[in-house]
Amino acid sequence: MYKKILLGVAIVVVVSFIAIRCARTRTPSSGPAALTFYGLADSDVFDPIITRYKSNHPGVTIKYKKFNDPVEFENLLVNEVAEGQGPDIFYLHNTWLPRHIKKLVPLKSDTFTQQKFSETYVNVTADDFIQPDPADGNRKIYALPLYVDTLALYYNKSIYEKKLPEKGKPANNWDALKEDASKLRKQTQDGVLEEGEIALGRADNIRLAADIIYNFFLQSGVDFYNKDFKNAQFAGPGQESFDYFLSFSDKKNKNYSWSADIVPSSSPLKEVEAFLAGKVSAILAYSDLYPALETHLKNVKSRNPSVISLSDIAVMPVPQIATNEADYKVLADYYGLAVSRNSKNAQAAWDFVQFATSQAESKAFHQKTKLPAARRDLIEEQKKEPITDVFVSQVGYAGSYRLFSDVKFRKFMNEAVQNALSGQTSSQALGAAQVKISDLLKLEAPAGLYPMPPIKK
Repeated sequence: MYKKILLGVAIVVVVSFIAIRCARTRTPSSGPAALTFYGLADSDVFDPIITRYKSNHPGVTIKYKKFNDPVEFENLLVNEVAEGQGPDIFYLHNTWLPRHIKKLVPLKSDTFTQQKFSETYVNVTADDFIQPDPADGNRKIYALPLYVDTLALYYNKSIYEKKLPEKGKPANNWDALKEDASKLRKQTQDGVLEEGEIALGRADNIRLAADIIYNFFLQSGVDFYNKDFKNAQFAGPGQESFDYFLSFSDKKNKNYSWSADIVPSSSPLKEVEAFLAGKVSAILAYSDLYPALETHLKNVKSRNPSVISLSDIAVMPVPQIATNEADYKVLADYYGLAVSRNSKNAQAAWDFVQFATSQAESKAFHQKTKLPAARRDLIEEQKKEPITDVFVSQVGYAGSYRLFSDVKFRKFMNEAVQNALSGQTSSQALGAAQVKISDLLKLEAPAGLYPMPPIKK
């Protein structure tokens, strides 16, 4: 009898101990939580991911809201967070962190460390999303990437085969590509440009003019800021890159390829329209253009006498300045998921972010969007996919600049291009853009992009 009582007590103790341990190790995300999630992808991308997450977290509800315009999206976020509202989880562009870091709560995890981040994702994402906390100066994880896109060269296979049969495609370095321009140019007797090799040299009718210039800066090793990130300093080191870009719109140059005659600035698709109408042989664009090409072709056909065939469009890695592959560079453009400082369920929000960017869910995200992987463990698989293979082949040497205000910086850079075409010297135009950016930093980030925490007395 005494032994039976002891056995019963022991069982109760063991069961109680297990129950206590389970209660202690249960993550906050498994408890009730209502989360809001703002993003730029269609609902059908995230609805299945949310459903799978909720199946293991029945107490969590997640409401997803999709936005169309990134500029309006960022402005809305700024206003809502400033009012103590806004979503728990939201898309964060890779250039936004210095501007919005105080609006975010960093990841607090003993298992997903910075080393684990670097082992999981390609290098550019750590450069963009792991930054010093302004409160204590310690580097922390502020977002997890959904994908990494890069600039690549879209080209018309038929034109290159016809006019440049010895190569059949564009050159893979900028010097050689520049030399080929005259063979792909067509002008009227009056000198009006009807066809050119590549869309470079203007900003009024090239959507990605600023990104292309940043890409040239990156490939040339230009430091955008001074050491304390308080002033822009790209004008001097970046002058050669800026002049190279402009050279393609100068009639006097052998590589003259682009003008206002090719496509009007009022065109909604700008250089993409010219490309699809067969007026330019190549354009620089990100991977998100490719899935939209079929729709764009229909729209362009309604405004032009003829369009190229979708089967004539090919994509290759962005041309390089360097001849050594170890020195290759390409501009990255992508979004990650971050958690707002206003979230009342930050741990649950971060738990979902980690789930949504896991290997399985990143694979599902790619299947819907066709955007290239940020995760190292998906790259080999995506190298087997047509088109995607070009973009994932570049992620290992992708880089970026910390653009404190992408919209305003883009505006200043575009103005520099057009001012250089309107009579200013190129050095004056680029120098003016540098001054505008430095003035903006002095006004909105006087302590620099990465201010040190206050010294405790």
